Amino acid sequence: MEDLKNQIENLKLNLSNIENKEYQNYFYSLISILDTMNDKLEELTVNQETIEENIKFMDDDLTDIQDELFEEVSIDELNDMEEEYTEVSCCHCGNIIFAEQTTLKNNSEIPCPYCNKNIKA
Repeated sequence: MEDLKNQIENLKLNLSNIENKEYQNYFYSLISILDTMNDKLEELTVNQETIEENIKFMDDDLTDIQDELFEEVSIDELNDMEEEYTEVSCCHCGNIIFAEQTTLKNNSEIPCPYCNKNIKA
């Protein structure tokens, strides 16, 4: 990036040293275009670096979430979880909900997360 900037500066210097009045306006226009392109290129470079940094942070965050979600669970822990939860079908919308058995026993009204009606009817 710095090399390109130096080349543009050298070209601007060389063009400004040309004393032919016939082409001077063209050279000034060319210099203006090169300056604008250089500014836009710098802006794009900064934006790309920012995006790369943000993607790295998001990747790190996703890795942490994956580690939490997919931590190793033993067969015994899975069996215990299976015994604690029961699959219940909502009598209103028919969607399946997993609820703790104690919740089903201790509550007469359990709202369905899909239709908000009592799953026990």
